[in-house]
Amino acid sequence: MFKKCKKLCITPSAYPYPSYLLHHGRFNILFSVLIGACVTTLSGCERLPRSPISAPATSNNELIINKPVVATDLPKSTQQLACEQLQAGQVVTITGHTVLAPQCDLTGKGVQFVLDSSDTSLNCNGAILSSNAATDSKSAITIRPRADKAIKDITVANCHIQGYGHALHIRQKTNPNSRYSKGLTNPDSNRALAPHDIRVINVTSNGSKNSGIFVGDHVHHVSFDQLQVVRSGTVGLYLEFGSQHNTIQNSVFVDNGFRSFKPNREAIAVDSSAFNTIQNNKFVHNGAGSIHLYRNCFEHANDPSRSNYFKRTESASDNIIEGNTFRDEPVAVWVASRQSRNLKGFECGAYPLAKTAFASYHIDSAKHNLIKDNTFIQVESGIIIEDDGTQISGNDFSQVGGVAIKVGSEIRERYASDQKGEQAGLHAGIQHTVIHSNVFDATQSRDDQVRISKASQQGTQFK
Repeated sequence: MFKKCKKLCITPSAYPYPSYLLHHGRFNILFSVLIGACVTTLSGCERLPRSPISAPATSNNELIINKPVVATDLPKSTQQLACEQLQAGQVVTITGHTVLAPQCDLTGKGVQFVLDSSDTSLNCNGAILSSNAATDSKSAITIRPRADKAIKDITVANCHIQGYGHALHIRQKTNPNSRYSKGLTNPDSNRALAPHDIRVINVTSNGSKNSGIFVGDHVHHVSFDQLQVVRSGTVGLYLEFGSQHNTIQNSVFVDNGFRSFKPNREAIAVDSSAFNTIQNNKFVHNGAGSIHLYRNCFEHANDPSRSNYFKRTESASDNIIEGNTFRDEPVAVWVASRQSRNLKGFECGAYPLAKTAFASYHIDSAKHNLIKDNTFIQVESGIIIEDDGTQISGNDFSQVGGVAIKVGSEIRERYASDQKGEQAGLHAGIQHTVIHSNVFDATQSRDDQVRISKASQQGTQFK
């Protein structure tokens, strides 16, 4: 799967990150050293992060979003915050509609903002926030109600964040395990407590220690527009279980999911999250791929002290993935990405499929998703389908480079007939897959580009 090593010359126009970030913090230092230089990029021969020394093979002009400030349709500010008043590591609770003063410099201060009430907004006005040693595991911006009650109508805009644990964390007041221990397990009851109707506009996350943006359990109706998420230590943007009706659009995801220079996670994780729309985004060279849809198997079910201890009962279903461009990825879209994965070390407590001395497999669920009108350029696998009801239409695979579509699950096919009880009736083959009106590479046969397992052929329909 690895390509030959190649020598690459760096120019500003080839650099995949927003140009206004190149002149701040460590970017300025690294980039000044490498402009005009030729380097042998390891990412050409192993799947390693590009860091700031290489770029996708084609022009990245479409990736550079030079917009420190976007003023469209933001709440009218009621107060201005002077940044020189803020101390290193200070936690600032936002009230009303707050805008940071022009030319605000929060570099290296580790300042954190909290929005804990409805009808509030934070407009960073193009400011760059970066963490320090004391705050590199904290969240730069947190949306969290001060009580066990939903908050809504919140906006975060024009914030450009370097480092921290998360750039943005949207969550409920209490942790999932606290609610689960009290018997509050109904998804709708949990969503009634969760933040909702939130807009996040023109926010950058660069080099977060964990997920760049984390959408907590049961949070819903969040609109993300014009994000730039690069070099997150794990997932670029995580949609936690029970979250619904969120939109991610007009955004860029580059080089996320590399931990200690190893590819470990994807740009967007859709974990038991439903009715989301992911549209008009660009994905380039993320560790484990672009978008993975799956249901957590109730990881570490023997340890209720873990904050996310909560059995997932909903599928990663009814999501729309539309109009995106995927480039230089191992997998662009993976439906039921945990179905064939050995989850032995996850200590799963739900949906067992098969166990051996060295492996544990669990039934994944990611049903009725729509993947349409996307473009795939030099990806190893365009779309992998390991659960039922997926529609694939209007996509352009003419430059895919690898396999366009794979349908089938070796593990599910091997063990489905052994299921009993609530798992009985699981089909070995993937069911109700519809593939129509896609464009493929004219130089290859359809069988070379669309690979369907024998057990899944009957359940796959071409139109």
